[in-house]
Amino acid sequence: MGARSGGWVIGGLVVVLAGLLVAIGLQVSSRGAVDDALTARQQQVAEAARAEAVAFLTVDHRGMDPLIDAVLAGATGDFADKYAAQRGTLTKETRRNRVTSTGEVVSLGVGDLDDDAATVLVAANSTVMNASTYGEAQTRYYRMRLELVLEDGRWLTRNLEFVR
Repeated sequence: MGARSGGWVIGGLVVVLAGLLVAIGLQVSSRGAVDDALTARQQQVAEAARAEAVAFLTVDHRGMDPLIDAVLAGATGDFADKYAAQRGTLTKETRRNRVTSTGEVVSLGVGDLDDDAATVLVAANSTVMNASTYGEAQTRYYRMRLELVLEDGRWLTRNLEFVR
C-alpha cells in the first residue's frame, strides 16, 4: 500500500507541477503581448516626437512655408496656435538673417506614457548657417522636452520646451 500511495503522491505532484508550468507559461505569453503593445506604442510616440523635433529645428530662408507647415502638421493646442501666430516673424527673420538649419535627433527617451499623453526628452543637434557665420556651418546642441497627446489616432505635440 505504501508504494502505491507514494506513486499517487508523485503522480499528483507531477500533475500539479505541469499545471503550474502551463499557468506560468500563459502568464509570460500574456505579459509578452502587453510588452509588445507597449513597445509599439512607445515607438509611435518616439517617431512622432522625432519628426516634430527635426521639423522644429529645420529652417531654410529660401522657403519657410513648407517647413512651418511640417511643424504645424505635428502640433496641436497652444503650441500649434503660438507657432502659427509666429509664421510671419519666422519667415521674415530667417530671410533677413539668411538662416539655414538642419536638425538631427541624437537620442530620445519616452518618459511618462499613458493612454493619451506622453512626455519625451530629446537630445538634438542642428547644423546652422546664417549671415553672422560667414558661410561656416556651426553645430548647435539642444535638449528638449516634448509633451504629446493622442488625437484622432495621431500623436501630436502640445508643448515643446528647451531644457538644460
